[in-house]
Amino acid sequence: MTLFRRKAETDPDDARMTLGEHLEELRGALVRSLCALLLACLLCIWPAKYLLEIIARPMVLALRRHGQPDSFLATAPVESLLVYIKVVLIFGLVISAPYILHQLWGFIAKGLYRHERRWVRHLVPTSVGLFLAGVVFMYLFALLLSLNFLVGFGGWLPLPSAQPTALERVLLHAPKIEVPATQLAIEEAPVVPLYMQDPCDPPPGAVWVNIPDAKLKVRWPGETHSVQLTRDDRRAMVTTHFRIGEYLSFVLILTIAFGLAFQMPLVVVFLARTGITPVATLRKYRKIVILLVVFIAGLLAPPDLLSHLMLTAPMLLLFELGLWLAARGEKSDASATETPS
Repeated sequence: MTLFRRKAETDPDDARMTLGEHLEELRGALVRSLCALLLACLLCIWPAKYLLEIIARPMVLALRRHGQPDSFLATAPVESLLVYIKVVLIFGLVISAPYILHQLWGFIAKGLYRHERRWVRHLVPTSVGLFLAGVVFMYLFALLLSLNFLVGFGGWLPLPSAQPTALERVLLHAPKIEVPATQLAIEEAPVVPLYMQDPCDPPPGAVWVNIPDAKLKVRWPGETHSVQLTRDDRRAMVTTHFRIGEYLSFVLILTIAFGLAFQMPLVVVFLARTGITPVATLRKYRKIVILLVVFIAGLLAPPDLLSHLMLTAPMLLLFELGLWLAARGEKSDASATETPS
């Protein structure tokens, strides 16, 4: 028996379920979904270290783009453990999303007529594909653009000049800086080589600059040490240094938000096909729907303007796509009804 069938395929009006039965169905769907999520999380425990590199990559790229330290902070003794758990949860959610969506649509189908349950069953693969498309869009575009905006905004405030005046030197008891009378000309000063990647086997004591990493590196016996470099004319007053736990929470929220937001076409088609909200009604109140979309995006997205816009725009486009698909479905049904048997 499939998930979308009862013991007898009767219409809901012929075999109504009580509130207790509906709650029991919901409880079963939630329990099965949680079990699937737990199993997926168990599968992600071992590769979590490598999965963390995937999640952290957009943040590192944004930090390097703006000359900020490309590392994270951990401010609590157990934060590293919590980071591991959050990474497992994020990828467990992505892996178990197909089964969770299957359970969700299955619960909805319990209250539909027999002919409606048939096409709802076909929505499940599309729903899974849209969820994964939302996650991919979030990772490849929204996350990197949002981080680039946030890190760049944090470094927008310039660092003030630190050259003290004569009065400030007196007040601060600052020692007078003596410039050596004899020193090498700038043309004779040592030059540090610039490389696009680290040398294969540098000797101990070798010094070079890795341009993509923006780091000054020194080779010690058996290991390499480095210092993060920043542009002298773009030093910011505020240094962006995110806590790793907060960053993973940010990514988790975006994953859920974009995965759910990309369900918009199916929600519109479902409302129209079931007669809850016809296409004509949705078009009539389009302005109200747009306002609701903006409000929902504000609830789902993190509290920055770019993330909000990156979530609102796809939801509005997908809403229009859902309207178009629902209208085509109504025309097809009307043509089938008018065609003589």
